[in-house]
Amino acid sequence: MNDSFFTLDDLEPLYSDLRDLQEGAAVTLRDIFRDGQLKTIWLLLDASEQKRYLLAGLERASESSTLWGQDCRALCPEVTVSNFLLEGGKGYIAFLTRFLEVFESSDPAFLPNSWWKQTSNAARSESTKVMFEVATINRNKFICFFVSSSLMSIIYDIIHRSNGMKDVLNIVENTEAFFAHSLALANTTLRNKPLLRCENCTKTLEEIGQGARFKVCGGCKTKLKFSVHYCSRSCQKEDWPVHKKACGKKKVSKGLKGTKGDDLWKYTSDQMNPIVDTIRDLPKNQDGTVSLTGVGVGPCQGKRSPAAERQAKMLEADKDVDYFLFNSNDVPVRFVIDDPGAKMVFRINRRMLMMQTSDSGLGALAECLLKHMSGYPGLSRDMILKQLCAEHGNDTIEKIAKWERRSQERGISADTMIESLSEDFMKMVEHTFS
Repeated sequence: MNDSFFTLDDLEPLYSDLRDLQEGAAVTLRDIFRDGQLKTIWLLLDASEQKRYLLAGLERASESSTLWGQDCRALCPEVTVSNFLLEGGKGYIAFLTRFLEVFESSDPAFLPNSWWKQTSNAARSESTKVMFEVATINRNKFICFFVSSSLMSIIYDIIHRSNGMKDVLNIVENTEAFFAHSLALANTTLRNKPLLRCENCTKTLEEIGQGARFKVCGGCKTKLKFSVHYCSRSCQKEDWPVHKKACGKKKVSKGLKGTKGDDLWKYTSDQMNPIVDTIRDLPKNQDGTVSLTGVGVGPCQGKRSPAAERQAKMLEADKDVDYFLFNSNDVPVRFVIDDPGAKMVFRINRRMLMMQTSDSGLGALAECLLKHMSGYPGLSRDMILKQLCAEHGNDTIEKIAKWERRSQERGISADTMIESLSEDFMKMVEHTFS
């Protein structure tokens, strides 16, 4: 190509066309990000559903009016399904966010890419620069078509409540926004498969070290097609007195944390804890369910104050009571929650607090007691706060005040956070409790 045939100034119609496309996509993105629900919906979707929308976006972008059609995809190495599915779909949200940020901060809005920048630096002659600019415009047109097409595919299924969307929309529409968003964020760190642990020492391959391999029980594998894993023969031998009762007869494992036998295996160790660990460790009935009255205070992992120790002993003695408050004459007042969902959430928070695995249960527990019992005959807000300080430390009032401010900011519509979460949480785990 002759250097004088085309110049960068001749590309203005192409720039204008790109701006129009990007403006349309940006308008949709602004509306979506302002509402916030689509982010939550996207993160709640199964990976297979997310993949379907991404592939639909790529297919439609490949059919759109770019100079090289589907070959433009080769100019967009960052636009891949695997990138967008990272962290449960956070990769796609991050890409959309970056697209909007670039559009609003530059003109023309060329999405940056390190590989593309290196290629740009190699363009020396005027004709090469023009051709590279044409390629850059078409690269960004392809990206724009992908963004618009994938979003339209998602929005269409939301409006028409497609099969893949129904369960997610039920969660978003029938729960508090805070709960749905928290669940969506939790969904981004779920395991995609159970861990393997040694049935005896409980270690994973990563914990054992490089080159480690698990052995499986031959009897269970042959007769039951069921795998019980051991890291060594010595561990298998040590576990034999326990395992021999079921070996080759029943599919029995210890349900170690994160393994297939753990109902909560999807949840990672650093996520939704200590709530998940608390549920996991609750005493179970023979059918695997947890009795609400069986959700006691648990063994303390630290040192309770004398007031907290008295509370714990009284709660263990009367398992129907959710908490004991004391009037000015030190006479106990029984606080009992009737709603099973609220009782379950309250008791999980109480257990975390009394076991001293976390003080996160304090705010929710205190908020519930204060709102329901401050006006009870013989009690007051100040008396309840004073009791809680004696039980859980002098900084209790400050922690409760912070919790109440956060609760107001979240716009909780129910009386307390516990009641707000109770119905939502029971929808997720009602099969676990009896």
